[in-house]
Amino acid sequence: MKYLLLFFLPFSFAFGETVLNCVGSTTIQPIIEEVAKKYKQESGITLNISGGGSQHAVDFLLANKIDIGMVSRDLTEQEKDAVSYVTIGYDTLAFIVNNDNPLQNISKKDLIEIYTREVKNWKKFNTKDEKIHLLSKRLDRGTLNVFEHYTGLFHPQNPKNSDKSKMIDSSAWEAGANNDMMVWVGGIVNSIGYISAGSANAIKEHSLPIKILTLEGVEPTKENIQNQSYPIKRELNLVFLKSNKEAKIFALWMLEEYGQKSVEENLFIRAK
Repeated sequence: MKYLLLFFLPFSFAFGETVLNCVGSTTIQPIIEEVAKKYKQESGITLNISGGGSQHAVDFLLANKIDIGMVSRDLTEQEKDAVSYVTIGYDTLAFIVNNDNPLQNISKKDLIEIYTREVKNWKKFNTKDEKIHLLSKRLDRGTLNVFEHYTGLFHPQNPKNSDKSKMIDSSAWEAGANNDMMVWVGGIVNSIGYISAGSANAIKEHSLPIKILTLEGVEPTKENIQNQSYPIKRELNLVFLKSNKEAKIFALWMLEEYGQKSVEENLFIRAK
């Protein structure tokens, strides 16, 4: 019951403790989890952290059900008018396949052909004669929003799209959290998916059998993202209502050295 109350009451008080409820992107979630103990030591405030996706974060914030939303995409102009936000870092998308796939590079054109099922077999790419298993993201995920923006393709249920030729094929499995996508690619040899580059690099250190592809011949490294030779870059945002002073204080604290170090240690790019 305690946690149910925390989830639905912004800026909660639990047994004498002040609690800030942080909900949203599973890309940003590990960063905030890493700093939570330090922030409580400094401020006395507990951070109650859970995932659910970037759109989930925005919707719950606007409904005044949470204190801080974690949003791993650029905000729309409408959202910027409705909420306050602090960009704590930057990330990109990484396109991943199983280690057993000899493919090394993918292009935007390839991605469009694969995700519309115009191309259904890996033999088109001189790799192997196996059907391509599509992995995508759920409609409420910031990672999907970035994929849609880059490729010009849309989730089958995205109301903004009425052109069937620009639709991600409905056969694609849809992941929620980044971990789901990585486990699927690691276990399904003929699959392809996309996730946060920071998350992909972190999991590779734990020997999950995934491979990060170059995109248009460019690796998604920190340097290539910063100099924009890698064609995708996205913001990592903390959003909060203008009236929530404690949420603003924490979001700005994330721009101080301890917070920025956590961004960097999770293999993302610092905001400053």
